[in-house]
Amino acid sequence: MKQILIVDDEPMIRAGLTKLIKQYAADAEVAAAPNGTAALSLIHQSRPDLVMTDIRMPKMDGLELCRHIDSLKSAIRTVVISGYSDFAYAQKCLTYGVKEYLLKPVTEVELYPVLDRLLQQPMAAEPAIALSITAYEDWLVQMEAALWAMDMGGVSSLIERWRKEELCGMLRGERLQQAVEGGLRVLVRKLNARELCRFAEPDTVKEPVGPEEAADLLSEGVYRLHRQLAEWRGGNQRNVFEEAKSFIDRNITEELSLEAVAERVGLAPTYFSYVFKKMTNETFVQYRMKKRIELAKRLLELPHYKIVDVGMEIGYHNYPHFSKIFKKMTGTTPTEYRQLLGIK
Repeated sequence: MKQILIVDDEPMIRAGLTKLIKQYAADAEVAAAPNGTAALSLIHQSRPDLVMTDIRMPKMDGLELCRHIDSLKSAIRTVVISGYSDFAYAQKCLTYGVKEYLLKPVTEVELYPVLDRLLQQPMAAEPAIALSITAYEDWLVQMEAALWAMDMGGVSSLIERWRKEELCGMLRGERLQQAVEGGLRVLVRKLNARELCRFAEPDTVKEPVGPEEAADLLSEGVYRLHRQLAEWRGGNQRNVFEEAKSFIDRNITEELSLEAVAERVGLAPTYFSYVFKKMTNETFVQYRMKKRIELAKRLLELPHYKIVDVGMEIGYHNYPHFSKIFKKMTGTTPTEYRQLLGIK
């Protein structure tokens, strides 16, 4: 029977997580505490298998609680669940052996795989091994800058530094795996914040890795980011633009948003908007409107189509709005356009 402790100062969050965990394992013993101080008292009374804690709480926050748990040198596993999306907190959690970092609101889709990994594995105490957060963060900052500048020499040098200096100290097993995966996620989020294109976060490695495997995993992930960045920088805008246009044209009657099309071609919305305007000399909305009216004109040339139905067919469910847009684009109303064609 697994014992789980939930630590959060919001009663609704504690109740919601308790319900999700009970649905996952009805026989699990679930306790709750409103802050780190109360949680530590419960931990000393009965060592839980898993502690799930918020970051920002009164009296004792989640990071301090994780530090205390780590100092116990026990087999207790910790998961941070927070509404604070700054991944710098997750980096600091690594030094205290935190296994996962989840963002609120948490659903069973995110939670249950974590419970699978942490509750189904044998609970063995892990040695507490130091991780230099300062050196780790400095390395990530330098690596992101090198990637963005397309400085292959700098990228290679930083990877070599990781291999030679064992940047994560003597971390092994899950902690080493976390350090690598966490670092790659930080790089992805930093690059995504540049709003050029969308980089996918790395997949989770199912088995713990050794130092050489970890360095290879890190190197592979970094070079994958470099290749994708080089592809976007190397004139791939034309292919992206053609793919976007084709997707819009195929779905012109749907309520497509700029964000949806940008996601389809893997670009950040702001950058996609820039590329689209650069290639077409018109905005996404102008292009979509033009293509819809072109389709409307073709349909109006078919006598069996009712004018109202034409508007509906191209995605305008309000006829007055359709008529107004049509006249703005063509200089005539749909009725006048048909009259010009000799269709009554």
